Amino acid sequence: MKSFKKVMAGMLMGIMVIGMLTGCGGDPVADDFEKFLNTDMVDVNANYDKIKEESAKWGDLETNEEIKDSINNGIMPNIDDSLDKLSKIKPETDEVKAIKEKYVKVMEAYKEGYTKMLEACDTNDEQTVTEATEKIDEGIKLLDDYNNALESLAKEKDMKIEY
Repeated sequence: MKSFKKVMAGMLMGIMVIGMLTGCGGDPVADDFEKFLNTDMVDVNANYDKIKEESAKWGDLETNEEIKDSINNGIMPNIDDSLDKLSKIKPETDEVKAIKEKYVKVMEAYKEGYTKMLEACDTNDEQTVTEATEKIDEGIKLLDDYNNALESLAKEKDMKIEY
């Protein structure tokens, strides 16, 4: 009878240890996602706020030179810094890697659009302005896709995103 109790106690102890190990282990995707949002993207998001602030000033700009100055000194440095920071972010899970790549595409579209806008300022070509605007608008659409992906993964992982 004693050996039966020892066997049962050993089995129960083994089950408890297995339960504790699986219970203590976090969801690697949720952990990676939380790190991505709360640590990795902090400076990148701050850069995006600066880009928005700078582009909001465009309604008050009157010359192509002022627009070029805004792009060269306000917008492009923040885009370039964001792309540099993004290149150093190394998510561990495929889900978070895919989300990061969506944001890289946002910044690449913006970079292409604002570079095109610089060209338009030099040439005064309406077609180039249109192409630049379309590329920037594509970046905005890609940003919506990125935000939707964030919301979707947060919902899947029962997490909340605060803006």
